[in-house]
Amino acid sequence: MHIRELAGKTVCILGFGREGRATLEALEKLTPGCEVTIADQDEEVSPPAAKHWLQLGTGWLKNLEKFDVIIKSPGIPPSVLRAIHQSTVITPTQLFFDSIADSGAIVIGVTGSKGKSTTASLIHHILQSAGQRSYLIGNIGSPALSYMSEATKGTIFVMEMSSYQLMDLTSSPSIAVVTSFFPEHLDYHGSLEAYLEAKKSIARFQRKEDTVFFGADSPGAVEIARESRGRRIPFTAADAPVALSETQLIGTHNLSNIAAAFLVSQELNVPKEKSVAAIRSFVPLPHRLQSLGIFGSIEWVDDAISTTPQSAIAGLDALGDRVKAMILGGQDRGYDFAPLAERLLGSKVQTVILLGQSSKRIVQALNDAGVKIRSFEAKTMEEAVALALKHIHFPSTSPNPNPSPSPIVLLSPASPSYDLFKNFEQRGDMFKNAVRKLTEKNN
Repeated sequence: MHIRELAGKTVCILGFGREGRATLEALEKLTPGCEVTIADQDEEVSPPAAKHWLQLGTGWLKNLEKFDVIIKSPGIPPSVLRAIHQSTVITPTQLFFDSIADSGAIVIGVTGSKGKSTTASLIHHILQSAGQRSYLIGNIGSPALSYMSEATKGTIFVMEMSSYQLMDLTSSPSIAVVTSFFPEHLDYHGSLEAYLEAKKSIARFQRKEDTVFFGADSPGAVEIARESRGRRIPFTAADAPVALSETQLIGTHNLSNIAAAFLVSQELNVPKEKSVAAIRSFVPLPHRLQSLGIFGSIEWVDDAISTTPQSAIAGLDALGDRVKAMILGGQDRGYDFAPLAERLLGSKVQTVILLGQSSKRIVQALNDAGVKIRSFEAKTMEEAVALALKHIHFPSTSPNPNPSPSPIVLLSPASPSYDLFKNFEQRGDMFKNAVRKLTEKNN
């Protein structure tokens, strides 16, 4: 459905967060005569103009059948759809794909349980550095609908796509990238099978002339790529054109992200030397194994993006034996923390600080695995940082011509942030602020 088809219709925007607001702006600009109602569970929601109808609070899902079209924001869980008794439901992502279909613009869709943000940002950086007209949109950039006016021949949209955005799609990007797949967002999707089905939409509707790049080391990514009718191109860390030491990225897992971005740039005929130069100049994204510096003789590392046990394991693998304390825990989504416990069993981590709903599940996994690590519970990020500082063990202070590098306190929660924080960015920012305040106080 092209957005222009909504002119003169009654439209309900279901969910008025970041995507919902961008949807309203697009409707106001491109659909004259469209009557908009905003439906949201939050009673405090307020649109920028008072000319729209509001349906808020406990009655936000009432009488939805009266609308010609419902535009469902990606954060609205699938269970809510059962309350919608009419067929014309569309998502902002699908509306974007439909509306730019004939524009000549290229969409590069990037998804994955881990690595999609860095990979999408790398692709965008390479393209911009090579002088291409590229926009980073979607889950990491601005909402896609905000950029429809930029959709012209020669424009490239690099779109990070979450499972929330993929699950209702009936279109796929002409270039798809699948970095990895493992269990995540199961409370939203209801099952691992439903989560996998949502991810498959990035390749399921591709044409023969389209291309999907996929992480060959991830069985789930391989399965998703099989959905494509186009070319299927595998990648591994071995395809990276540079050594990790030549970049500003931390962790060998980033070699796979570099490989994916590089191969996509070659597909788009970017000269190899320009791609390599851009990879070397790429600045890592915040909250992704980001060193905050050395304070109080400790290096503090912010990996607040870590929302699964697998991503916390990757953080440990990236930083090695210097990690002496970890801050773990967050929203409890029923994850299996046994693999993380096994990784901690063979690590040099001495102390674990637990913060959030999943703490009990993590402690149980540690006990079951026989992990003999001191653990402390915290109620706030400030308390977690203070406990980490208090209980970290420093190397001997005896004279040493080759002193040991600073020990690391790693925030890599292995759980979503939504129990105590608005999002992972806020979690990381509060970690940074707590570190600075505490260390300034102790200096």
